[in-house]
Amino acid sequence: MKIGVVFGVSELANPKAFEKKVSKFLTLLAGEFEIKGGLIVSTRDEARSEELDFKDVDAVLIYPLTGGTENTLKGFSYFRKPVILYGDTFNNSIAAALELREYFRDRLIPSALVKSLDELKAALLGYEDMKEMLERFLNLRLGLIGRVSPWLINEKFELPYIHISLKKFYEYYEATTDAEGWKAVEDIVAKAVEIKEPQREDLVKAGRIYLTLKRIVEDYRLDGFTIGCFDLLQKLKGTPCLALAMFNAQGIPAACEGELNSLLGMAIARIFFNKPAFMGNIADYGDDYVILAHCTAPLIAGYSLRSHFESGIGVGVEVGLPKGRASLLKIRGRKAVVAGVEVAGRERSESRCRTQLRLKIEEAKDFMDGTLGNHHLLVYADSEELADLLSELGFEVMLY
Repeated sequence: MKIGVVFGVSELANPKAFEKKVSKFLTLLAGEFEIKGGLIVSTRDEARSEELDFKDVDAVLIYPLTGGTENTLKGFSYFRKPVILYGDTFNNSIAAALELREYFRDRLIPSALVKSLDELKAALLGYEDMKEMLERFLNLRLGLIGRVSPWLINEKFELPYIHISLKKFYEYYEATTDAEGWKAVEDIVAKAVEIKEPQREDLVKAGRIYLTLKRIVEDYRLDGFTIGCFDLLQKLKGTPCLALAMFNAQGIPAACEGELNSLLGMAIARIFFNKPAFMGNIADYGDDYVILAHCTAPLIAGYSLRSHFESGIGVGVEVGLPKGRASLLKIRGRKAVVAGVEVAGRERSESRCRTQLRLKIEEAKDFMDGTLGNHHLLVYADSEELADLLSELGFEVMLY
């Protein structure tokens, strides 16, 4: 395992006073791990040394030898690698490590604080066990096409993402043809249980939207995306609901309304559990249930093709997602709420979005009181496993 190592001292301190301590620490560490770096830095310019280029390491070990090093050492978040903060009992080392740990966790970089070599080794081996999945998570290329919908007033997102304008989307769309659009959805149409409102023209348009998004994903090398879908209604008289349903079934996380937090949750479900997620609105709740509804859902079960509920145009989907144990997940920034639920069955109301599920949940009203806003993800994964994973990734998790 290759570890990038850096030590920090305040500009008020004398680095030479710590050289013996650093040398001893590196000697012990080098006996079991491959080391890169190992420099003592006091300023941001020193931290930018070529010897501290940690793009090729498996994890970064940051050892603040004194307090007052936080601003210098926080820059190592740039490499988006799992971080170990090593603190000792002298010179405000642990105090600085705690401050740094929260800075990294706010950026969803898995970060642990340790104060002994045994704890350090255990933490590094834990990262090694999850190496492949952590690399995928930390290097996600997420795209926002268009804008975050203006009603998502609680949206908080600090991870890097790629913004693609709707102007660019329309350029891609105009490069598709009706014939290509129909071919893209022909098999989907043939397998539908029912086609209620959409006409062939709507289905062709939905296919062209799918192809447009597919080419954007390929050209921008995206691992997942979200789109400000309501902005398409006026110009195209169509919606991406069907396209998003297709992508989520194919293993590419795709969220609507430009919500990046839901997209992140979908990506976590796919990377760590290999499961798609259903992003829905909470439409109703009682003492022991909530109803989740939306016009797009992964095409992993029997489905009907409907119109988009609010507008009555385009192509939405009504999917009979399976019964069984699952989890509800809501992410907002670094906070997450997880609840164990039982998918009890479908609901069918013409006054709600097309895919509707009744979920049994204990103490539903407590859950509603504590959750973090609208848009929850239904994931067919164990709630305790999901909560534990999110904690390891740096989320503050409330489990119901």
